[in-house]
Amino acid sequence: MSPSEVHRVFGAIGRLDVVRLTGGEPFLRDDFAEVAEAVRTASRPAVLHVTTNGSFPDRIERFARKFAAPRRLRLMVSFDGLAPEHDRNRGRVSCFANAFETVERLARLRSRGLRVSVNHTIISPASLRDHEELRRKFDVLDVDVQWVLAYEASSMYGANRQGTRSEDLLARPGYPLHPALDAKECGDFIKSQLVAVDRLRSPALRIGKRYYLRGLAERVCGDTQSSLKPKCVALRSHIRLLPDGRVPVCQFNTETMGNLTQQPFEEIWHSEAARRARAWVDACKGCWAECEVVPNAVYSGDIWRALV
Repeated sequence: MSPSEVHRVFGAIGRLDVVRLTGGEPFLRDDFAEVAEAVRTASRPAVLHVTTNGSFPDRIERFARKFAAPRRLRLMVSFDGLAPEHDRNRGRVSCFANAFETVERLARLRSRGLRVSVNHTIISPASLRDHEELRRKFDVLDVDVQWVLAYEASSMYGANRQGTRSEDLLARPGYPLHPALDAKECGDFIKSQLVAVDRLRSPALRIGKRYYLRGLAERVCGDTQSSLKPKCVALRSHIRLLPDGRVPVCQFNTETMGNLTQQPFEEIWHSEAARRARAWVDACKGCWAECEVVPNAVYSGDIWRALV
């Protein structure tokens, strides 16, 4: 979508609490600043969250300096571990040095009100062992390091699954852990992080992470009777958009209900395709992908279990 199409589409959706702009790599677009501004003015989110691999320090810093509402801006830079593991996986352009420089530059802009954090995607045993040293590196910059365990696949990010339902992954008990990772080693790590979550600087982030990690520990460690099963709010309180305006169901079901560049929002939202998609959501056994789980926990109210 062009920036003008983005403005029209988000204007039709209306006011949103949080918008996350991600990819792929959003800063590959020369007009990304215009896209973000279109979202800000059309949907007026309280939080505009941007995830980047940090490949373009100059472009990202320029965006952060010029964004009109810096106190609403959250920037998260992705890492796969320390430099050897990160560079082995990401390559020359998306290298550790560029990503680290991006975090350093953004950290210097926090006086404008924006917030910066790091997300560590744990992709291998070496990546898992890198976590504590990675956290120490960013502690020096006063930057929180979050993390996720890579899963085997999803409809959203697996090229061979796009446009499909990944029901084979959802049908498995537990968590579809990436085959390079060992469940017991990951389970022990998660349990240690349930204590470490108190080091996070943001109180809201601590609550969300504590909730997510409790459920993750139960699933990775084999407890299929988890106490945390929030009602899924996909296509009710939570909507995803693909870059061309199509509306998928969720991360594990990328069948689409229509295209907002071609159809009015109300038409799609109240369509027969949407009704069928919501019936599928209601019958789903559930996932534990953080970007699905956290909206579910917040909008169902189940997030308060994190305080118990």
